[in-house]
Amino acid sequence: MNAKEVFLVVAFLLAGTLLNIGYPVVAMAYAIPVSIEFVIAAYCLVAMLVVPLRMAEIAAIGILAGILTILSNYVHIVTLISGHASWPALCMAFANLASEPAGIIVCFIAFPCLAARVRAAAPFAAAFLATIASGLTYLALLLLLPPHIPATQPGFLEAFLMRVVIAAIVNAVVVQVVFMVADQPVKRYLAGPDA
Repeated sequence: MNAKEVFLVVAFLLAGTLLNIGYPVVAMAYAIPVSIEFVIAAYCLVAMLVVPLRMAEIAAIGILAGILTILSNYVHIVTLISGHASWPALCMAFANLASEPAGIIVCFIAFPCLAARVRAAAPFAAAFLATIASGLTYLALLLLLPPHIPATQPGFLEAFLMRVVIAAIVNAVVVQVVFMVADQPVKRYLAGPDA
């Protein structure tokens, strides 16, 4: 990656992280029932707008996104800094290091294929698939843990899957709108002379 691409990756991921930190406070204050995973939206936009990237770069961005997801989640932060975190709680935090790379890789592969078929809706569809992939990877890791993990509690599976589907739809809408606004400016920025 060149300096411009690195700048865009950092800018998108930083924006997604800050929104992940701030949104729960706003959602709670105004009783907004919809969850948005802004880091997922950010890395989807990176995979779609910052081209060409190589698979190794995409995987590295996914791992960085996993770290940022952990750092932007109050529950994970409390778990990590408490000093008394249980193994299951740590696993729930660190599962993001696998789920976010899975999400961005799905987006990276799906977006060009979708763009060739459903051009206008490709950002929506790719972001939707990326969020589903991330959520299902996270869930699969939880289900592999011992029986006292929350994934085995009554109603957890249904509630988690519903949350993933709703987040996927909302993320897809956010990505579609931002992509439409940012596509041309990002192309001009990347095509311009290096600083």
